Amino acid sequence: MQTHFMRRVGVRASPPGLLQALGILMVALAMLVWAPGVFAHASLIASTPTAGAVLPQAPASVRLTFNEPVSPLVFKIIQPDGSVKDIAQTEVLPAGLEVLLPVLDQQGAYGLSWRVVSADGHPVGGTVAFSVGVKGASSGQESLTHPGREALIWLSRLGGYVGLFFGIGLAVCRALTSVRDDKRRLAFGLLMLGAAATLFNVGLLGIDALDRPVSALLGADPWRTAFSTSFGLSAALALAALTCAALVWHAAATLTRKLLALAALIMLGASLAASGHASGAPPIWLARPAVWLHAVAITLWIGSLLPLAYSLQEPMGKNLLKRFSRLIPVVLLMLFFSGGVLIYLQFDTPSSLWLTAYGQVLALKLALLAVLVGLGAYNRYRLMNAVLDGQRQAHHAMRRVIYMECMLAIVILAVAALWRFTPPPRALNSTPAASTLVSAHIHTRAVMASLSLTSPVRGQAASLTLYLSKADLTPLVAQEVDVAFSSAQAGVEPIVFSAKHASDDTWRVAGIELPNLPAWHIRIDALITDFERISLETTLNIEE
Repeated sequence: MQTHFMRRVGVRASPPGLLQALGILMVALAMLVWAPGVFAHASLIASTPTAGAVLPQAPASVRLTFNEPVSPLVFKIIQPDGSVKDIAQTEVLPAGLEVLLPVLDQQGAYGLSWRVVSADGHPVGGTVAFSVGVKGASSGQESLTHPGREALIWLSRLGGYVGLFFGIGLAVCRALTSVRDDKRRLAFGLLMLGAAATLFNVGLLGIDALDRPVSALLGADPWRTAFSTSFGLSAALALAALTCAALVWHAAATLTRKLLALAALIMLGASLAASGHASGAPPIWLARPAVWLHAVAITLWIGSLLPLAYSLQEPMGKNLLKRFSRLIPVVLLMLFFSGGVLIYLQFDTPSSLWLTAYGQVLALKLALLAVLVGLGAYNRYRLMNAVLDGQRQAHHAMRRVIYMECMLAIVILAVAALWRFTPPPRALNSTPAASTLVSAHIHTRAVMASLSLTSPVRGQAASLTLYLSKADLTPLVAQEVDVAFSSAQAGVEPIVFSAKHASDDTWRVAGIELPNLPAWHIRIDALITDFERISLETTLNIEE
């Protein structure tokens, strides 16, 4: 709680134990990289024609409706003979996309493979299947994941948060208090970290959206793609905010510094409100101001931790501490009010707090925040009076606690960065368990799957039977099972089918119709418990 955005800034040697605290922090951050659960963010909620529709004639376009705004990336149409055509003409609608199709002159099953980027820059793909003259297939969606790339995205997002909140917070303190310039190097280091991480985030979004390797950052396509999304505007606002914060340290006039600091705060809040799930939650008129207010409150609180610690080394530090203790309740009220609004907008039921990855991240963040508030309360109610009385030992104790608050604030930002990979409960599809299809046997150390695909007979669609077992061949009990068919070679995003549990412990899918491709990559996802999911993968070669 010890922070003040009106204080002097000064540099001294780190307090005892800081290196050990840094070591603990690095271990904590490394553990966070292992946090599970990367999910698709935007969800396809409807299509026209509907998935599996049988049409008397080929449509001229397909309309895709999503639960939040998306930007188009890649679209392909798979024809009944297995050929694949790229689609370049799309139109962004208020509730989704209109995909203009080429002339479809074949009878049979078609698949529209789509790939879009969601509000927070997370790429999502799927395939909507329909038929002209024959029974059609289904649709599905899936976000392709690459753990190494996701770790880079998480680290870059964390670096951006640290640079933005601490760097701009330090600039605000510089503008509102009479401080010397000896913290200029630290300030510019934080601002440069924020700028570099923001730019790197743009490139990573581009390669993530296009599913390219990290080496593709050297090309223009990922950057062009990323800047064409809402995240491009967000990054531009963040860079503008960092620039204003840097100019604070060059401005001589007090009024100029204050105006630049105010502009930095406004643009920082606008940057975070310009993209992301939180800002996209309906109603927008409430969500975006709440995100803006939350970002400003975070900056005024944790961004002033370091300046407050430095100010305690000087005589004026007592005055700053008293003013901060009077103003921090207002900042905390802003923080908790805006955070409460965002939680209300993102959560559908209380159980989502522990049943969804988003809720689990929030629960961890709230627990760490409670510790941070507790440290602040300790400074306020146990140490502040002694500091104001001039007790040197209390000065040292308060500074040590403030440094601990800084470390804990970075851990909280690291946890918040995990939201880049988790959908809010409001965005989760209530999609029933999806299914599987393959003529193969998949064997791992703990789980086995036997798949049997029945070929079409007399115009009837194919069907799939799947048996899941443990290593000892006893049935594996699952709550839900789904199977996604995709083809990286043909550029086809996943088509997902729902499996139904049969009385003989098998899982079955009927009515399977797919575009005519020689091979399909199969991924089986089985939900074992609310907190455990297994995945199995293989390639199915289709016999003509």
